Amino acid sequence: MAIKVRALAEGVDQFIGIDRHKRRSQLLIKDREGRVVKRGNIATGPVSWEEAMTRVLIVDDDEAIRNLFGQVLGDDGFDCALAADAAEARKWLKKQDFELIISDIMMPGESGLDFIKYVLAEHPDSATLMITVVDDPSIPESLFELGLYGYLTKPLHVKNVLLRVSNALHRRRLEIDNRAHREIMERLVSERTAALHRSNQQLEQALNRLKETQAQMIQSEKMASVGQLAAGIAHEINNPTGFVSSNLATLSEYQSDITTLIQEYRKLIAGLKDVPDTEQRDTSVQEKIDHIRSLEAEADIDFILGDFQGLIEESHEGTARITRIVADLKHLAHPGEDKLGTADINKSLDSTLNVVRNEIMYKATVSKQYGDLPIVNCYPQQLNQVFTNLLVNAGQAIKDKGEIKIVTQVVDECVEIKISDTGMGIPEENLPKLFDPFFTTKELGKRTGLGLNIAYDIINKHNGSIQVESKVGKGTVFTIRIPVEFSR
Repeated sequence: MAIKVRALAEGVDQFIGIDRHKRRSQLLIKDREGRVVKRGNIATGPVSWEEAMTRVLIVDDDEAIRNLFGQVLGDDGFDCALAADAAEARKWLKKQDFELIISDIMMPGESGLDFIKYVLAEHPDSATLMITVVDDPSIPESLFELGLYGYLTKPLHVKNVLLRVSNALHRRRLEIDNRAHREIMERLVSERTAALHRSNQQLEQALNRLKETQAQMIQSEKMASVGQLAAGIAHEINNPTGFVSSNLATLSEYQSDITTLIQEYRKLIAGLKDVPDTEQRDTSVQEKIDHIRSLEAEADIDFILGDFQGLIEESHEGTARITRIVADLKHLAHPGEDKLGTADINKSLDSTLNVVRNEIMYKATVSKQYGDLPIVNCYPQQLNQVFTNLLVNAGQAIKDKGEIKIVTQVVDECVEIKISDTGMGIPEENLPKLFDPFFTTKELGKRTGLGLNIAYDIINKHNGSIQVESKVGKGTVFTIRIPVEFSR
């Protein structure tokens, strides 16, 4: 007949039976109505643990105890192996694995505690129970600290044995499932982490490429601005260069006249030494003096001496103006570094005006109302790019004659810059698109359409704001605010 035993997992619709009518026991998997759904010879095992009998290793030097465990657990469907000591138990463990190992705590030779420590280290998938004689409260604590699943006390009670065995196997199954689940989760986390790391690397590379592209666009717009301003800047440089060149030509003529006079003075001095102190000497000296006076009158030596200082100062002013224009232009066109610096916004505006002066001087008068501003943490060259774009746009918006007004002040811990013009104004429908990339109302090919977009990005990079108000036929006002204590 077949003996029914507990299902190995709760909630299943099958149970395990052992058919003992055969000469060799067979494993039978039956449904709740008793129909056999799977067969297997126990001696040929193992199959999967869900389908095979649970293997139990019982280690006790008391033969009666070993046999009792074997009978109780065997009748309940367990496949039991018996060992009289730890050495014999180790031999069993070399042959096969066991789901449960029950060991006496006190045995000759290797103690039960030492044997269980070995099992826990080398066979972590086996559940472990220990048998003790005395129900000492201190024993469970020491056993559980080792990692045991529980303990049994002598004398043994069948129901207690079956309950402890069932609990130990259930806990083992939970721990194995939990470990498998944890391994799956760790693998998934590792895979997700690796995927996230790859994604972060790709995003970082894309961000770096975007930054490089943005820097190139800013520099391209700078070069476009410089190209547009080139003719005016050349004119601005030609003016001081022209009068410096003229002054040098005049000084060269002065040098010739003065050199001639100096030569005559030297002749006079030499003549005074060579001619004796006679009436003839007086006549000769007087002739030379008259000749020198004639040369001085011809060269207008008094004018030359008075004009010398003026020519030199004017030339110094011209060369300084050229130097300033070149320095401001270089500051505007230089790619710059992506590092914070400091700037006096009023001086930055003056520097920009110096570069764009020729672009607006024939169309508009520039009025400035500079407030007392603190030094600002910023990217100075990038802000100069913004000012250049706005001032050039203001000049281009004025057809005939108008005014460009620049007002600076401190508002709510920010430096505020207002640049307004009395030009043609911007149609209302264009205002929402004004800062969009490549949007322009100018002639095709005249500008890139990136100037205001780049200005917007630069101000946004400073945690600031840029706003525009405009009325057709009245003019436009751009308002910029930049935090004084900006930090990247």
